[in-house]
Amino acid sequence: MSILASALRPFWAPSLNDVSGNLSKGLGAWLAEENYQFHSAVKSKVFTIHITDAEPFLYALAADINRTATAAFESISHATKNKMLPKSTAWILIMSYYGAFFAAHAVLRMLGVGFINLEHPHAQSINKIARLYGQSQEDVGTGNFGCTYVAAKREIHWHLIDSSTGGVHERFWKFFKKNIDDLATQVLQNKGGIAADNQQVSSKLSDLVDNLCYDSCPHGNWLSVVRNRVNYKHHFGAWYPYAAQKPFGTVEERLSKNWAEDPMTINLSSHGDRNLRRFQETCSFILGCCRVLASDMATRCSTGKSFHTYGWLALSRLVEQRRES
Repeated sequence: MSILASALRPFWAPSLNDVSGNLSKGLGAWLAEENYQFHSAVKSKVFTIHITDAEPFLYALAADINRTATAAFESISHATKNKMLPKSTAWILIMSYYGAFFAAHAVLRMLGVGFINLEHPHAQSINKIARLYGQSQEDVGTGNFGCTYVAAKREIHWHLIDSSTGGVHERFWKFFKKNIDDLATQVLQNKGGIAADNQQVSSKLSDLVDNLCYDSCPHGNWLSVVRNRVNYKHHFGAWYPYAAQKPFGTVEERLSKNWAEDPMTINLSSHGDRNLRRFQETCSFILGCCRVLASDMATRCSTGKSFHTYGWLALSRLVEQRRES
């Protein structure tokens, strides 16, 4: 087991590892069921949901984790070379990006943090319950919200994500970058576990933050910038006639697959100006984090088959079976 898994284990959403079964109702459906309370003023940009029973919320969190983690696995499974066009690399880069994007969502949710798009029915339910408890100060609207589960208080803290920093992908990566930056500090300060391991993991997470902010992207959206340049501007010579760059090569093609290795062995630095290698290694590291967290959590379920058994792990087994047949 990677030292990254043991270093991040203390930061799981408490009791999430004991969620079992095949779950389908995510956080949106949970909000619509209206089984929560408000004990403080609800404002349009910030509010706190109180729950008496954590289980339904954790079930919803688990369902969202499986949804995003399987999307990550399916996306990276498509990041392979076309035998008929061996120099074509555009879709390797694009699918690697989407694999990392979905995996980053899953990683945050495993830590009890979510980047959620509140739609009109969700906002309606929140405002309805806020009025019922006499806590409605301002109506909550639609938009991207960050939420953090505080198990000790049985609370979920919500805040509206600033919409002035670009599209939804840019907003998400800014949110992800901040949370990983905070996590690196928390891992370093953690008194449990092995101090040397915690230091290594904290340093690796800091390297991840550096890459997210690479090339004058202080908000952490560098991966999205590269994806956009490939997808919409056809940069890096990734599309025919492939003449604008040195060949992507077997080294970079391998890097699109090393997410299945120990994430701590993935090189996040020392790439110089080889931006595509930096991009692939960063995507692979995020995917690798998702894989080891899910695998570790799945082995620590005391109530039956872990919910992960029906998500990422089920899809990976299916791929292996078909590869062997």
